[in-house]
Amino acid sequence: MKNILQIAFCVLSFSSLFSQNAEIFDQKESIYAAEVYFDFALYDIRIDADSTLKEVIAFCKNQDEYNIKITAHTDFVGTNERNMILSQNRSNAVKTYLVDNGIPENLIEAAVFGEDKPQATNETDKGRQLNRRATIDIFTTRKVVNLEARILDEDSGIPIEADIVVRTKDSRDTLRADANGLFKLPVPLGTVIGIDIYSKCYFLKTKMLKATPENLAKLSFKMRKAEVGKAADIENLFFVGNQDVLLKKSEPELPKILKFMELNDCLNIEIAGHVNVPNAPPIREGSWEYNLSARRAKTVLKYLVKNGIPEDRISHNGYGNWEMRYPNAVSEYQQGENRRVEIRILEGGKDCLCDEVFGKDK
Repeated sequence: MKNILQIAFCVLSFSSLFSQNAEIFDQKESIYAAEVYFDFALYDIRIDADSTLKEVIAFCKNQDEYNIKITAHTDFVGTNERNMILSQNRSNAVKTYLVDNGIPENLIEAAVFGEDKPQATNETDKGRQLNRRATIDIFTTRKVVNLEARILDEDSGIPIEADIVVRTKDSRDTLRADANGLFKLPVPLGTVIGIDIYSKCYFLKTKMLKATPENLAKLSFKMRKAEVGKAADIENLFFVGNQDVLLKKSEPELPKILKFMELNDCLNIEIAGHVNVPNAPPIREGSWEYNLSARRAKTVLKYLVKNGIPEDRISHNGYGNWEMRYPNAVSEYQQGENRRVEIRILEGGKDCLCDEVFGKDK
């Protein structure tokens, strides 16, 4: 009774943390950065700085929306008061150059630090030269939406800790769900994101979706225990028709399986291959279709072994059309469900940690 109440309390607590729709807000993103340097005690724009500033201006002309921040610095020679004035003059010199060359003044903000934020030692000539600088950072503002989700055990609904990789076309972020199974990350609104979830003694989970407030509302992922006798599909694993050659778009799936095997180093697995031969009796072992299912499974095995997984932890087998999910498949979806590759959990090594996690008797 106590455990049931604890689970109910967790579910109620989680529901209060997630709004109906994910929050949208503006976020600054750095898109360009440059530095210009000054001679000792001067704020005149040098020839090399002139070249750098022209590149900044050329970049800005190709941007629809942007803002510029100038931060100006000095070395530590002289009084702090004098260095603050010098820093201000250097900031003004850069700003004036940009404005005179077509950058709107209202898009520029400035900060001065004098000698307070050196980027190199002030004990050498080279270090002091690096500190006599102005940094130009260019930002754009993008709409982002909060990806906020929870990771739960599929059977009990209890939250679990996990490592999460969130991928977009241009970025990759790694984060960790806390002891309450929660994680949060702002992602660009409307972007297609991939979410890969890893937790020890659980099958990996992967999901592709478009980052919209509706798709990310009350998002949760249920993880299946990697127990002996259980199986899970290797998602998004597609082959060239009638071949054991992976499609290019499926190659990124193999490193995920590798990470699963590295994380769960006491588990042994079978790679099980299946083909789609609907509306037909079970194909015979040794037939062309049967061998194709086995070769596709072996493709995964060979990748894992090549990348350091001991061969005695992995076996492979073909199952032809013996275990089709849709024996009379008609749609492309149903046929795709039939032609799949699975991970099946075999007996693990002695004193496997996953036995402790799942409360099994040793």
